[in-house]
Amino acid sequence: MQKTALEHDLHKLVEKALALGASGAKTVDVASIRTGAWTRWKCQFGCPNYGKTLCCPPFVPDYAATQRFLQEFIRGIIIQYTFPLNGVAVENFAAADLSMSNGLLEILLNLEREAFLQNHYKAFALKAGRCRLCKECNLKQCVNPTKARPSLEACGIDVMALANDNGYQAEILQAAVPELKIYGLLLVE
Repeated sequence: MQKTALEHDLHKLVEKALALGASGAKTVDVASIRTGAWTRWKCQFGCPNYGKTLCCPPFVPDYAATQRFLQEFIRGIIIQYTFPLNGVAVENFAAADLSMSNGLLEILLNLEREAFLQNHYKAFALKAGRCRLCKECNLKQCVNPTKARPSLEACGIDVMALANDNGYQAEILQAAVPELKIYGLLLVE
């Protein structure tokens, strides 16, 4: 059986993700992505970053808009990014977190561009967690509009389910760990 052009392109994007430093990359049927209004509530009532970046609530599209947006895609790629914590002192965790967040974003943006160049012109990347491009977000107008992407959870996507439904083992951390894993999503076609 011969691969379709889309399957071929997705396979190349998965390979590229791994070459760029992703610890995992898999194709995903967008219809299988679980969403919920509860994710934004967790942002608003529980996250200290609520209202502090344009990539988080209340500035990002709401749950209903995300539902409509996802319906415009059939295939995508989930990206897992692993960041080693061995040797990272507690006082240096903020810098490590910044490096981890922006490392994932760099991979996602490269993949988004590659998908665009493959003629998947509506390709769009989202990542877990808040935007970390600027030390403090200019809430009047983004100063990195070509790089900033909304948070998966802020848009209503259940990141834990996305990871677990696609063969990764995302779990709530309750003790010190040697590494952290975060996730991103490239919507392709």
